[in-house]
Amino acid sequence: MKPTTSKSLLTLTAEELMTRDVVTIPQGASLPEAAKLLRSARVGGAPVVDEQGRCVGVLSAVDYLRWTEDGCPMPIEPQNAGCSFQVRGRLLTGQEAVICTLAEGSCPLQRMVPTTQGRHTALCVQPRGVHCDWQQVIEPDSGDGVSRYMTRNLVTASPETPLVDLVRMMIDAQIHRIPIVDERGRPIGMVTSTDVLAAMMRCQPE
Repeated sequence: MKPTTSKSLLTLTAEELMTRDVVTIPQGASLPEAAKLLRSARVGGAPVVDEQGRCVGVLSAVDYLRWTEDGCPMPIEPQNAGCSFQVRGRLLTGQEAVICTLAEGSCPLQRMVPTTQGRHTALCVQPRGVHCDWQQVIEPDSGDGVSRYMTRNLVTASPETPLVDLVRMMIDAQIHRIPIVDERGRPIGMVTSTDVLAAMMRCQPE
């Protein structure tokens, strides 16, 4: 516990209140993985960050209740989209093939084979279900993904934010923690309602 200070409560800023050892959760983590981080750090919530380390949300114990209400869905494996111009068919020889319905020469993965009366059929040499550059990858809606359940209505503050403003932000947003971010939006600290109460105990009466 921090020692008693002679400073006025109203002059304190986020930088003087915040916890600096911030636990962050990767946006791509699953909820079970995030739970291990929160349990290890013994905190009830933490900022969620993207690949650049910028704060994009907050995950707390309340968000796990929504996951539970959804039946604790597990992650879905990503699937590759098949080309919409691929059609299964059968050649005159009886052999099954994947036929390309695009015009001849419009796709580099075509292979022309003769049919009848001097005509040709375009076959696709790319196996169905195998991804390549011209195919779209279907991103799964991960059943237990942090990005799905985190709080996106993000409330953050700068280190210079006065305590009075922090309290007002918590009340207005009905939250108990505010990530303190730098000029790039990266979390450098966390102020919780417990930190505010602790500050009231340390400071001299007005």
